Amino acid sequence: MLLTPTDGVARWNPVPDGVVRLYNLATEDVIFEHLCYYGTHEFATLMTVLTLICIVLYFVTSSDSASYVVDIFAANGVEEPPTIQKVFWGCTEGVAAIALLLSADEENPSVALNAVKAIPIVLGLPFTFLLFWMCQALMLVCSEESGKLPIERKNFKTFVFNLELSSAISIPAPFIYCGQVGTKVWGGNAIVYMAGFASMWVVTIVFFCLAAADDAFLSLAAAMYFVFAFAVGGMRTAVRAKLGITGDMVSDAMAGLFAYPWAIGQMAKEDFSAIESNLKSKELENPEATA
Repeated sequence: MLLTPTDGVARWNPVPDGVVRLYNLATEDVIFEHLCYYGTHEFATLMTVLTLICIVLYFVTSSDSASYVVDIFAANGVEEPPTIQKVFWGCTEGVAAIALLLSADEENPSVALNAVKAIPIVLGLPFTFLLFWMCQALMLVCSEESGKLPIERKNFKTFVFNLELSSAISIPAPFIYCGQVGTKVWGGNAIVYMAGFASMWVVTIVFFCLAAADDAFLSLAAAMYFVFAFAVGGMRTAVRAKLGITGDMVSDAMAGLFAYPWAIGQMAKEDFSAIESNLKSKELENPEATA
């Protein structure tokens, strides 16, 4: 019913079924029901066929573009990657989509589509942090091209994501190599540094376990993890300063926060013997300055 003024009096008048029918239909049926209101039955059929063709072309070209981009990434940036490789990625994406659709319940097929919608949101958050590093890498390349930053400069011996044994050990027990690196950078007893990092790490794990009983401990665990991660980032900054490695504190903090085991393994792989020998030689040359 629709409330309309008639002869100065508001009256309820009936409306066609189509006005409220679209609201009660499923989302995937609305467009085809809507096309039926234009022209005759034959015209509605023609419009439906054209709409289906446009939808198929849209998804086919979108999938083809996605396969092409992924293929370029897999081919290390080659603009004309092998066709067989492009076919592989296209088939892989198609099989993944078919598996999602087949996994849906027959009574509620929209569950699979909702799962597909949630995937970009779930994957988008970690990719956001990857974009941060990509933007920083672009700034470094621009600085190198403009001559503000030398291309041949000292870097870490290993990449931040590495397969070093120290990195694997640092996943469950990061304090072991933190103690060893700490004594090389700041001096002192390695046991003291090891105990300091171990206390932060153990408290973080305990709080995470207690979060099963009370969600409030999860916030405490996250806070302690940030303290531990930024401590690792600070140690990475000290390593760079001592060895003359280029970089910045923001990258050190991000490496400690998102890749702490690999950052620790990267620092443990560095050779501090040259620095120590230079200090000893300076002490021998200038004994009065060290006295």
